[in-house]
Amino acid sequence: MGSILTRLAPLTTTGVGSLPFTQPGEAARHAAGAYELPFCPQLPRAYGDMLQEWLGADPGRCGWAPDRDRQMPAAWDAVVLELRRRPPSHGLVKLQVTGPLTLAMALERGRAYARGRSDVDGLAREIAGWLAAAVAGQVSGLRELGLATVVVIDEPGLMTAWHHGATASVWDALRVAAPAWGVHVCGEVPWRLLDVAEPDVLSYDLVRYGCDRGAHTVIRRLMRRGGRVMWGAVDAVALQGSSSIVDRIWAAARAVAGRRWRTADVLGCSLLSGTCGTGGVDLEAERDVARGLRVAARLLRGEPGGDAIGREVGQLDALASSRRRWMTGATSAMTSSTDALASGWRRST
Repeated sequence: MGSILTRLAPLTTTGVGSLPFTQPGEAARHAAGAYELPFCPQLPRAYGDMLQEWLGADPGRCGWAPDRDRQMPAAWDAVVLELRRRPPSHGLVKLQVTGPLTLAMALERGRAYARGRSDVDGLAREIAGWLAAAVAGQVSGLRELGLATVVVIDEPGLMTAWHHGATASVWDALRVAAPAWGVHVCGEVPWRLLDVAEPDVLSYDLVRYGCDRGAHTVIRRLMRRGGRVMWGAVDAVALQGSSSIVDRIWAAARAVAGRRWRTADVLGCSLLSGTCGTGGVDLEAERDVARGLRVAARLLRGEPGGDAIGREVGQLDALASSRRRWMTGATSAMTSSTDALASGWRRST
């Protein structure tokens, strides 16, 4: 695992999962060109949300069966073509997979917890095995291109799942499906659960949830075993300029470093992303997210070309200020869908 992730430069940028494009080719070009770690995007505007990506238009159709149709993501062929044309120099690709706990709750619609905790746990484990089989096809396809895969499991309502007894072993089948694996949480983070799970990559929303003492301990242990923390440092709904992004990441890294680590050591084990997928915002907002992350990474790395970077920072800060004015009071479909998934767990009690 360590040898795979060490191919990535400090503060490598990547997307989370969804993009607001409707054409797979455009989405694939953007995911490979605007970010340093390319990823296979979900396209909710064209093909449905993170549940439909794996379960089809009707997640509850005919209940659950382990031989349910397996399909590649809608953008898969376009991503393969793009990666064949322009493979990343570090040889890594990220795949975002809707988590088995999230899919189990979508299928059961809360009935499992009404009957008892073990039902949904068992279903989630079964789904994890099914997901692992589907992901194995993608991992194999990328391997044929000479590329290694980082599989990141997306569990929006993980805190509530943990309160209901979810355990780290639910991901066992997926953790061995690729050379490296991780967990993305865009809701509140159950740090103790993730500490037990020991993912290689830990991705979460730094903007909304900050970096408290519980996070410090888990991230330090992650670093000791050669893992990476993926800071969700840009909110597409409330964009900020690159200076603010840099300040946020630096403060989190400094807090994690404490007295025994150097801030530079934490930044060296960091990846950068948005707080969540951007499928619910417009194309310009997504481009601003990618650009803001790219400039923040260059600033934090201390890359040469200060004048050019400074001009780009000024442009991004002006764009962020303008966008905040017209988006004031707006409700993002992206945020709403994420909160709905998390609240679905809570209503299941």
